[in-house]
Amino acid sequence: MWQTFISVLPLALASAISVTSILLFLAILVAGENQARNGFAFILGGLLSLAAIAFIVVFPFTKADSGSSPNYALHAVFDFALAFVCVIMVIRTWLNRHKTKPEKQIKKSGGFLEYFAIGLVIRLVSANTLPPYIGAVKDISGAKLAIVGDVVLCILIILISMSTILLPYLLFIFNKEAARKIIDPANVFLKKNKNIINNTLLIVVAVYLCYHGFIHLNHII
Repeated sequence: MWQTFISVLPLALASAISVTSILLFLAILVAGENQARNGFAFILGGLLSLAAIAFIVVFPFTKADSGSSPNYALHAVFDFALAFVCVIMVIRTWLNRHKTKPEKQIKKSGGFLEYFAIGLVIRLVSANTLPPYIGAVKDISGAKLAIVGDVVLCILIILISMSTILLPYLLFIFNKEAARKIIDPANVFLKKNKNIINNTLLIVVAVYLCYHGFIHLNHII
């Protein structure tokens, strides 16, 4: 089980770098009221979204691999498809590099359900982190572990994917002053380098997914 975890750890770490999610969450923490409550709602929505994605991805691959051996062709195709999506998003970002997008704002008056919905949706639309996350949970399902092993590893992957949100939240809960000292420069850095971070991450993920795809093809040959 832990060998599988090590193999998918790079993808899990890549899925944690959702710049849009981080920026929105930091905006919640610097809002004027109910930061702890709204932050918790945002996190809860994100966790539920990732859990739903994991279930949707794991189930068909578990069914496909329920025979005597995994369907290596299916896994290879999936890896190459995810890598292709990464490349397309890099090209799309490069083509739109001169376009300015309005900065997303968090309304201070939003309630628990509103922030829960934001946390839920933002993970679904953070396209740059979906390919590595899907790749990670897909490989977990393809490892043919016991159900308990699948559940444990999926939970670990979800927590790692949410770590860039969870860690600032825990720091904010226990030490608001220290959190603010980190949040302000982090905001500036992420806003300035958002496209560079996303594109670099997507290129690395695409290469890693292709590597995984060729490994699966070697099993067929």
